[in-house]
Parts: sequence; structure tokens; C-alpha cells
Amino acid sequence: MRDPAPVPQGADPSCQSMACLDARELRCSAVPDNPKSKVLDGDNTSSWSAPATPLEDEDLLQEILLRLPPQASSLPRASLVCTRWRNILSDPKFLKRFRKHHQKPPLLGFFAGTPGCKHKFVPNLDKPNRVPAERFAVPNSSSLYDDWNFRGCRHGLAVLLNDRRRELVVWDPLTGQQHRVPFPPGLCTNERVNAWHCDVTVLCANVEDGHVHGDCFSSPLKLVLMCGLYTQAFAWLYESTSGLWGNIVSTASKAAILCRRTNVVTGNAVYGLFCGGDCLVFDIERQTLGVMKKPTLPNVHTNNYQFFQLLRTDYGSGLGFAVLSKLSIHLWGRKMNSDGVAGWVLQPKIIQLEAIFPQITPRNEKWVLFMGYDEDNNVILLTTSIGKFMLQLESMQIKKISETHENRYMVFYPYANFYIAGREVGWKWLDLKL
Repeated sequence: MRDPAPVPQGADPSCQSMACLDARELRCSAVPDNPKSKVLDGDNTSSWSAPATPLEDEDLLQEILLRLPPQASSLPRASLVCTRWRNILSDPKFLKRFRKHHQKPPLLGFFAGTPGCKHKFVPNLDKPNRVPAERFAVPNSSSLYDDWNFRGCRHGLAVLLNDRRRELVVWDPLTGQQHRVPFPPGLCTNERVNAWHCDVTVLCANVEDGHVHGDCFSSPLKLVLMCGLYTQAFAWLYESTSGLWGNIVSTASKAAILCRRTNVVTGNAVYGLFCGGDCLVFDIERQTLGVMKKPTLPNVHTNNYQFFQLLRTDYGSGLGFAVLSKLSIHLWGRKMNSDGVAGWVLQPKIIQLEAIFPQITPRNEKWVLFMGYDEDNNVILLTTSIGKFMLQLESMQIKKISETHENRYMVFYPYANFYIAGREVGWKWLDLKL
């Protein structure tokens, strides 16, 4: 057996022993009943020689490691077995195959905070797959008055906005890499528009066959910047392949854009919410901008943004809308009628939250608010008087992610990725200052 690799600083010491134990069990189960085979020497005489075990065969070992579950602890633990395993597991070619084999990355947690304030990472998984919050420390500025506003995650990347510098930053939480993009021409000098009026969506634009999102920082990227004042909204498309912003597009509006909600991407369009619940729609291919009215809401007499949430339906190909009303969630879907005109259709399913949260009794303060949405898993994030929760809309499974309700105005941005080994994911070697 080869010497084990040194345990990285800050790693759980039990990981090494467990990984070695797993490896010994794997070796025992992989050794054939007849460990010898007949081979020919150089003079064509026969002799008996022990064949290589499956774990000594490089190709077979990679196939075994490829089938490790995509849990956050799998690759880091396996990398502690020995240097040889760690080299394989940190090889970019192997990691690309690992992503392609598993397709869907796990939800590691959320970046949570309020606009204008520093966000923090909130782990979602239980041990041993729980990633410490400090592993994904959000970059901050060295200047006291130079605020970076977190604006969301998608395809393993996060995006931040700084209206003082008139700049965006695409950040890879796994590696700490950053890509800076100045505001589009015209917006750089428009002092009427600040971070409170703008939202930005980051998209991986890799069209390679079989590409699986997760290591997208070096892939072609697109940024959709949408800014909305009370009379007019604007949008721009940035493409990293050219390093340029497209032409400005605009539309009339009656409310400011809402930067306290995760935008939703379905088909070729990005959907954002206005404060009153209407939708701002940017078509990526046509580079057009429009406003979509919210559904007609009987018995709902509020324009509070915390009662509205855009959704994805039809396995990601359609648009949905959720409304909170008296501790129940009403759902709408965007459908075409017989005349070929799209409109909102009320779904028969009504989610009764009192049955899900029996702790919310008449003696407690009764309130439930939306605080985010995970479009890849169709999970709504709720903040209540008894904590913060995830609600899966198909299975109706619910999970508590925080015991506290210290700030009902927090926004939770889901972060999903394959947690990989051998890429210095402790972050203490990186300068997080922007």
C-alpha cells in the first residue's frame, strides 16, 4: 500500500481513517479468487505472475472513482487515501468526466443577506457533507464605503454589483477566481441609477455537447443587466467572447425593479420582478425587453413583493407565479389558449401552510414570507416566525435551514456545485479583497 497523503490543514482527521478503511474494503472485495495468471517471458517460456488488482489498473481505478456519489464529502475524503488518488481526483479531465457522469450538482447551501449588506454562506447539508460557511467567504472591499451587492448564483458562479465603481464581478466560489466587467456605456455616467435599481443575471454560454455546469468560469459567459426606475426600464446583454455590451433596450414601466428576488431563466428569457409583482422580461436571443402583467389575484389585496415569487414549471420549460395569501400559496402557470395567446392560468393545487407548519398556532405571530427560489430543484424558500425553510413544490417535502428569524427581509440565493478535491478549497491561500 502506498503512503497516505498528508491531511490538509483544517480537514477532519476522521476523514483520512474512513477513506483508508473504505479503500481497504474496496481492495479486499476487488482481489480475484485466483491471484495468479500464466504469462510468457521473453524467451517464450511460460511462468506464473500475479496480475494487477483493479485498484492498480489506472483506467479501472478511474472508472471506480467516477462512480463515487456526487456528495460534498465524496471526493475530498477519497483524495486522502493516497497521493495517487488525490492526483486523479484533482485532474481537470477526470473532474469534467465526473460532472458529465452525474449531471446534476448537489445544492451546497445559500448565500444569504439583505441588499446593501455583506452576504454570508449558509450551509444546507448535514455532516459529513456540510461545507463550513468560511469555505465560501464572500469577497469584500478594502474600502469602508465601497459596497459590493450580491446579486445571485447560477451555473456554479456568483455575480456582485458595485454602483460606486460602476462595475460587476463574476466570482467562482470554488476557486476564488474573479472576472470584472465595467457597466455598459451610458450607465457608467448615469447617477440616477444605482444598485437599488439594478439586477444582474449570470449565465454560462458553453454550447459544447455534453457540457455540465459547475466549472464554468473559463467557459463563455453572458450577463443580463436590468435596471428599472419608476417610469422606464432598461436592459443590456454582455458576452465574454467579445468582451462587449450589446445595445441598450428599454420599455415603459410603472414600478422599480426588485433586487430582493432571484431572477428566473426559462427558455431564452430572463424574468425579473417589479416591486408590485409585474414581470420584466428580457429575450436573450432577440435582445428585446417587455413587461408582463402579474396574474389577476382574487381576494389578494397587496402589492408587497414578499408575497410574490416567479417559478419555473413544466420541468424548467415554462413560467410560473406563486402568491402568498392567508398562510396558503396559490400557483399560476403561463399557458397558450386556443387562439395562441399566452396568459396566466390558476392551478388547482393550493398549498396550505398551516398544515405544514403546525407550530404556527393562533398564539404565535402568524406570518410567512417568500425569501428566494431554487429554480433547478423547484424549491421555494420561506421565512417564518419559527425559522427559515425549504419547500419542494412537487413532493411537498420541507426542511428547516435556519433556526433563527433575525431578519425577515433577507434574500437566499441557492448555490449548487460539485465540491471537488485538490483545488485549495480552504480559501485561506486566497486574497478575498476586491
